[in-house]
Amino acid sequence: MNETLTATRACIESKERLPSLVLVRDSAGQLVSPRDCVEVHAGDAAESLALRPMRALFRGSRKAPDLAHGPTSELDPFFMLLEYTVVRFCEADERDETDQEMERIYTLLRRRPDSDGGPLFAYVRAAAQLYMSVRDVSEAEYEAVMKRLAKSCRTFSMAPISRNYLATLRPTFAAMSSQ
Repeated sequence: MNETLTATRACIESKERLPSLVLVRDSAGQLVSPRDCVEVHAGDAAESLALRPMRALFRGSRKAPDLAHGPTSELDPFFMLLEYTVVRFCEADERDETDQEMERIYTLLRRRPDSDGGPLFAYVRAAAQLYMSVRDVSEAEYEAVMKRLAKSCRTFSMAPISRNYLATLRPTFAAMSSQ
């Protein structure tokens, strides 16, 4: 395991500070989707991580936990990393995605994780790929996480353009995003 993955694992296990993906812009200043690799900052370490297809990262055959009441303690860091990536992306893009768009992204990540769904989709997928590079996650667990996240977006949705999901995440990650 390279230095970044070791530092990433330490960050995830300590829960003090989450690793983060470097968001890349094109010459026009627009955020662009990561392709084959992404730069990861974990603690004081920074390095590029090659992104493998999602299907190649599923490990084990553990059954999906019951996430009806939220994340389990074991999967909480996975949820945190995914949602932290969403908050950071939306802050960098200077706009919050609607609850409906977030539900679409999580649903697409569950059903077709290796498809193309735009820059935010690509960064959330890259965060999942990072997490799954340091922790074993079965396909059933992964699908349960994405299903639960989509359900959260649906639960917060109040109108066709509501942005309640992001509004509920911001206070949780306010301190982390300023680091």
